[in-house]
Amino acid sequence: MAASGLSILLKKDVSTIYRHINLLEKAGFVRAVGKEGNEKLYRRTARIFLIAPAGEGNLITPTMDAIHHREAETLYNLFKRAGFEIEDRTLFINVIKTFLSSLETLSRDLVKRLEGMDIDPIEFIHLMNLLVLINSPKLQEEAKKLRKLLKLED
Repeated sequence: MAASGLSILLKKDVSTIYRHINLLEKAGFVRAVGKEGNEKLYRRTARIFLIAPAGEGNLITPTMDAIHHREAETLYNLFKRAGFEIEDRTLFINVIKTFLSSLETLSRDLVKRLEGMDIDPIEFIHLMNLLVLINSPKLQEEAKKLRKLLKLED
């Protein structure tokens, strides 16, 4: 995608987009892949992204909380469409938000080492499963709550 396209899509000045693209390119997150007219086309370089708030500790920013909330609602709707009767929507969403936040925090070191690696979708799925398995002892409370909410037998 070109900077002008991002400018229109994001409703931001093109100079702002170029400034951010240059920073992303210097950091290795995007690279120029061609030209369209007199504009460079950019593509992401990383297959795995670790979205984490700046700073130390388990700080949850409003943006991260909103992302986790949206992901939790998506999962809630998916389970409902699959026929699960989840009686407490709010509890389900809160448990999923806690799980996502905890998994990101617990997986941070491993994901950092994998940054920038080119992996295919199947490898990505296996990697996500492995991250959950590695961290599962620390996530048992959330797992128990989810099993109860989804009425799954132990």
